[in-house]
Amino acid sequence: MSSNINVRRITEGDLKAIQALFLRCYGDSYPYKEFYSDEWLKRSIYQDSYLSLLAEVDGEVVGTASVYFEVGAYADLCGEFGRLAVDPNTRTSGVGSALMQARLDFAEKRLHFGLAECRTAHPFAQRISHKFGLMPIGFLPQKVLLEKRESLVLTGKIFGPARELRRNNPRVIPEVFLLGQQALQNLGFRNDLIAVDDAEGYEIGTDFEVEELREEGLPSLLRIERGRLSGRHVFGNLQLSYGIFLLQTKNSNYLVARTDGRIVGAIGFTMDPIGRSIKVLELIGLRNDVLGFLLKELDWRTRTQYKAEYLEITVSAYAPEIQRTLSNLGFVPVAYCPSFVFHEVERLDTIKMAKVYVALDVDEAQLTPESHAIFQLVRQGFEDKRIGLEVNEATRQMTVFAGLEEGELEKIAGLCQVRDCTAEEVLVRAGARGESFYMVLEGRLDVLSRTGHPLGFVHEGEFFGEISLVTHQPYGATVVAPTAAKVAALKQEDFENLIQRHPRIGMRVMRNIASLLGRRMAEVNERFVANLSVTENGE
Repeated sequence: MSSNINVRRITEGDLKAIQALFLRCYGDSYPYKEFYSDEWLKRSIYQDSYLSLLAEVDGEVVGTASVYFEVGAYADLCGEFGRLAVDPNTRTSGVGSALMQARLDFAEKRLHFGLAECRTAHPFAQRISHKFGLMPIGFLPQKVLLEKRESLVLTGKIFGPARELRRNNPRVIPEVFLLGQQALQNLGFRNDLIAVDDAEGYEIGTDFEVEELREEGLPSLLRIERGRLSGRHVFGNLQLSYGIFLLQTKNSNYLVARTDGRIVGAIGFTMDPIGRSIKVLELIGLRNDVLGFLLKELDWRTRTQYKAEYLEITVSAYAPEIQRTLSNLGFVPVAYCPSFVFHEVERLDTIKMAKVYVALDVDEAQLTPESHAIFQLVRQGFEDKRIGLEVNEATRQMTVFAGLEEGELEKIAGLCQVRDCTAEEVLVRAGARGESFYMVLEGRLDVLSRTGHPLGFVHEGEFFGEISLVTHQPYGATVVAPTAAKVAALKQEDFENLIQRHPRIGMRVMRNIASLLGRRMAEVNERFVANLSVTENGE
């Protein structure tokens, strides 16, 4: 059939046929009803930011596709290959390939970077993308809401001089490294990433008032923006410089931070109320603690006020500080985009980081072999983050770690090994060399003397073996799991390596341990004095 396929631009006279095609492809229950509306279709045809195409056979419309140019800023020369819809009766007949080739012919003349978000309910769009050189660079878990939340595979392709214009040696946190390496390999780049394992996240400020942006606040924010363009770390498709009216028509929102009545920063984002998802557009501020505060504030509002289920932000691959800040807040790297945006005379790599506010459910995703490696890395990232946040929450409650900052707790949590204990398993034995500190995440553990007599219990949220963090002194008791339990273990060797790089953590933890030992000695002395008094009075 492919020789009979005609691909051309959509005209207003094609709208009814396009609406009928969408109904055949998506059905009546498709949540994004604007796809079916005359107003939305007309706007997509006549807007400069869209290339809208259709495929027809013998005069019948059997497919449609588009390229959207507002993925990044206008000068970034990025386009999204979106809305590929092919009549189910003509799939495998070359319609999708004909539409993709027409888009590529256009992209070769206009774009430096093209991307496509491919559904995972079936591998159809993934296969077409790979066939035309759009290779996997990310996996976006449960990003869209159709009949249920569905994940997407993000694919990308480099055009024109984008490869030569790319800035070398991005600096990324370790959580990004393997994903970035795979994406670079998929797009034919050599891996030149530099892993930065000691990046400090932004301080999270507290003394700010928050409000939504009003028109009179725009000039103040624009002054901040002009002074920070060279240090821009967040990338979206709209900026304040577009003007308040355009931002409002694009369903964009800004949270503004004030101190002493003065605007000191803002975070911009778009909300999709149907898909219950949020995308950050830009982040500006006079100080890093303002930026940290705004990221945490949006995270909290996303969960509690906006009731969204997916939050995504695109950040610079050369700014490990904001990457670490987002990781501390529970975000996971989901895509790595080489040579994605323009900055001065170079193109920069970017990282998409996301947070999912529902239980992760991605095992039914239908993937091509090319997509599977990226999928595995992102899924493992979410699993590691879930465990890390669980351990981080435990460390936050432990007196031995009292006084540490959020990023410092994150570093400790990252060193812990989580293990499931079986019934009757001995975790430590009295007299054995002390090598690990333990936190109980689930269950209860029995504490026994050297002779096996019960001494007490260690419950969920409690810890033992803290002396091993500062010395290899033998354990003073045996600890056994009477039933199944879960613990997190921190080895002394790993802790010592950490505090060599971050002495403040070591000083705080050792001070806390000394305080604990002091209180315990005081309790022992009190009991000794009380027993002595009873004995003397008895005599």
